[in-house]
Amino acid sequence: MSEILSKTLPILFLIFFGYLLQKRKFISENAIDDLNKIVIQVSLPSVLFVTFLNMSIGREHFFLVMITVVLLVSFYLSGTLLNKIKRIAHPLIPFMVTGYAFGLLGVPLFGTVFGIENLDRISILGVGHEFFMWFGYLVVLKAKLGGERFSYESIKNFFKTPIIISIVLGVLFNLIGVDPFFQQNIVLKGIYTTIEYLSNLATPLILIIIGFGLKFNRRYMKQSAVFIILRLLVAFTIGYSIKYMVIDRFVSPDPIFDYAYFTTLILPPPFSLPIFVGEYSSEENKELANNTVVLGTVVSVVIFIVFVLTLG
Repeated sequence: MSEILSKTLPILFLIFFGYLLQKRKFISENAIDDLNKIVIQVSLPSVLFVTFLNMSIGREHFFLVMITVVLLVSFYLSGTLLNKIKRIAHPLIPFMVTGYAFGLLGVPLFGTVFGIENLDRISILGVGHEFFMWFGYLVVLKAKLGGERFSYESIKNFFKTPIIISIVLGVLFNLIGVDPFFQQNIVLKGIYTTIEYLSNLATPLILIIIGFGLKFNRRYMKQSAVFIILRLLVAFTIGYSIKYMVIDRFVSPDPIFDYAYFTTLILPPPFSLPIFVGEYSSEENKELANNTVVLGTVVSVVIFIVFVLTLG
């Protein structure tokens, strides 16, 4: 128990530290935005590059990428069905019950407790998630809320994102077996070590950024709570139905993967959701989406910590 506490307490301390920075106005929101850019464009891609470079890639990984896409599409379709219930109907429901803050919460939470050496268990789910987000989620959101059609620009943007580039390079270098060269060549070893240093920045920076962004709007708390409850109900009902009936038949038993799967299901909506909602919908819906993401983040962290403590 003491070992688990020693791993979970830093999560709370770093989030609280970020919250204090906001309350004391120690740094500006512009500074946080710049830190966020470092995380998204440098630190997180470094984490994923190292993870995919060192993981043992097998057939079941390609299966997990595909099943993750199926899973997230199933969540979206469930949201459209829930939206037909008049008492809870809202245009944002289908987008609230699918998609995750995978890189900006899932990776640091899981890596902090279960170790960077086990990040491959959750990272492989993230590959399918990125495919879904770029070619499903954002395309449908733009069409439903803004009347915008699919553009080939989405494909170009997908392959230009640092996260995708890092994953592709990590997998490619892994498959052609260049890892020994990173260890034997002085220059390449220096580059690899630098990438590792940059990857180590990801978790503390992300958790501080999350803490800094903890701002609730009481006006939207009730609707946000409804969204989070629906989200968790859909995630656990469909998520574990698919796991027991499909995933467990094709993937070798692995407790660490089970923890990664649970961690993924409890994550909040994507942190980028309020930005896209604001661009293609009303300002009120943007504020509602932002409040839901913040509330979902708090709920996710609490559930994760309680879950980890039960493992002890």
